[in-house]
This record gives sequence, C-alpha cells and structure tokens, in this order.
Amino acid sequence: MRIQGLLQAAGSGTRLGQGPKAFVALAGRTLLERAVDRLLPAVDSIIVAVAAADLERARALIRDERVAFVEGAATRSGTTRRLMAQATAPWLILHDVVHPFAAPELLRALLQQAHVSGAAAPGLVNAEFLYTRSGELLHPPGAVLIGQKPVAFRRDAACAGYETLPEDGLDSDPSFLDILALGGVKTAFVPGSAVNVKITTPDDLRLAEALLALTD
Repeated sequence: MRIQGLLQAAGSGTRLGQGPKAFVALAGRTLLERAVDRLLPAVDSIIVAVAAADLERARALIRDERVAFVEGAATRSGTTRRLMAQATAPWLILHDVVHPFAAPELLRALLQQAHVSGAAAPGLVNAEFLYTRSGELLHPPGAVLIGQKPVAFRRDAACAGYETLPEDGLDSDPSFLDILALGGVKTAFVPGSAVNVKITTPDDLRLAEALLALTD
C-alpha cells in the first residue's frame, strides 16, 4: 500500500531568529535535508510545503525525483490543507522540519498503530506540574501527554475533516488531530521520546546540536 510523506517547512522561524526554518543549519545540514532523510525510507514519495519565496531554493537543495514542492500558506493548518490537496496515497505521514530526530522505529510504530486505529501520533508523558499563568494547578506530572510529530493517518479521514471547515476565514489554527476527529478518526498515541525535540527557539537549537554531538 502506498504511503506519502507530507512535510511542513513553510515556517518563518521568527522565534528562532535565523530565517526560514527549513534552511536553518543543524551541524552543517539544513532542517529540511534532515527531515527529508528521515522520511524517505518510510514512504514512497514526499510533498514539501515551503514559503513561495523559497520554492526554488528548496528545489535546488533537494534534488530527488521522489520529492515534490508546493507553496505553503499563512497558517500551519492552511499549509497542511495545501499538502493534503496534493496527496494521493491512502496512507500519509505528516511531519515538520522542526522535529529532526524522529527515529525510524517511531515511524514504524506510528504506521502499525495507524493501520489499527486510523491515525497515530507520538505522545510524551508530561513530567512536570502544569499551571495557569495565574498560578492555578492544571495537571500533575503524568496526567497529560505532549503531542509530537510525525502523525500517521488515513488520507480519507483528513479529507473528510477538512470538508467540514470553511476554505478560509478560520478564527484559530486548529490542531491536526482535531481535523482527523472531525473526519471520524480518533488518533491513538504511541510512546513519544524526549529526544524527539522541537526546534523553536535558540535554546532548542543548542539542545539539538548537543544531542547530535552525543550520537555521532
């Protein structure tokens, strides 16, 4: 059965402060290159969404006939919707360039669980007390999961979810798991990993560099 990867790479990287996220270097290689390398062994092809101004730069960086590029949107959900419009495989893996350490065994576990439940995502058990900004306790350690990427899912579920929403004008940027729920699929969680870091700030990038130094 065919599987396609959908890669979110259109973020501006404002909080990181090094230009578009896709081209931020981690130990000499861009986040885009690292994400493509992680996905390709698990899928038949990849569709990458980057900002319109970066399309040619991305194509020059990734010269693989299995990888195609589309223009991203102003929001994460809008970008995902554009990726979905180009997808044709019955099973998809949605990933983001800001997660450069998604392990092969995680991808396998996600696909196995998705074939059972329709969709699967990594969930990292929260180990801290969570409070509101005013200091009220929300959740003790172990009570909630932190959702990570990638997400493996049935294409028809995501399409059905997006069909319930307007083409534009959404008041907020919905979670992709909410989109799947609108399409009739409740996402199951597989164990996430603290090593599967999300690079959003300069501190995250320094942590990722340290992790690479330990594993190389």
